[in-house]
Amino acid sequence: MFQPDSMLGWSHLEGAEAVHPSFEFRARYKIDSSGRRETGYSGKSSEVAILGCSWAFGHGVNDDETFAARLFREQGIPVHNYACMGYGPAQAYLQVLHRVDLRQVVANDGLVAYFWVPDQLMRAWRRLEWIVLNSWVNPHGPSHPLFDLDDQGLQHIGLVGREGARVDPPLLPGVVERTEWRITVLLIRAMHELVTATGRQFMVVVPPLPDRKYDQAAGQKLAALLAESGVPCMDMNHETNPMRSDSSAMFYRFDEHPTATWHAIVADSLAKVALKDPAIQES
Repeated sequence: MFQPDSMLGWSHLEGAEAVHPSFEFRARYKIDSSGRRETGYSGKSSEVAILGCSWAFGHGVNDDETFAARLFREQGIPVHNYACMGYGPAQAYLQVLHRVDLRQVVANDGLVAYFWVPDQLMRAWRRLEWIVLNSWVNPHGPSHPLFDLDDQGLQHIGLVGREGARVDPPLLPGVVERTEWRITVLLIRAMHELVTATGRQFMVVVPPLPDRKYDQAAGQKLAALLAESGVPCMDMNHETNPMRSDSSAMFYRFDEHPTATWHAIVADSLAKVALKDPAIQES
């Protein structure tokens, strides 16, 4: 379902179909002729474009069970899903900068929604753990898209491999994570500027996360940092929803990715924003 990509590290193989077997699920995935996850909508221009990783892609659920497909089927909202397993903020930014022609594929005043989850933090910079884990893309060469910081801000380095990875110096714990946070916010701000310059709306979505201290704290931290930067952010973890009373139904126990129940909740919440519900917009 994937192919090496000289800019993004890897990308979807257009027209691919795959079955993802697991003892917790058996999911079928279909990639359309433009490299997007199938949503049931095949028009050229959408009202909503989705960016993100496996959570937004719909790891573990069938094409018609993803929140993107539900938005189109149940709410009549045309959606294109550009999310890809393993992507982080660098890929999302590069997608809108070089790969997704927003003026062509997103309607005027349409919404570009970037789904961020704490797993993406380690993908933002040079963390050795993540680069080694994804070396399958190009076992003997670079596969990780990288942005560094210089005096002018973000600098696109291109793809790096294990030789470009970093770990914390022995006497300076937390250096890598602090840099990841800085670059994450800068990349999101850059996405916001790119998208709004075309007349489209941009919003970061922190979807329902597992009820774990680290995940919840990371989601709250990103929302606070984006509020300081003036970037719209929808933190779904603060919503009151009776369906969320049993959070165990929202995530696979062992795989830990979201279930179809999670996707239904996200679709309902995102529809209110996409349909410009006044109460939600004010909130």
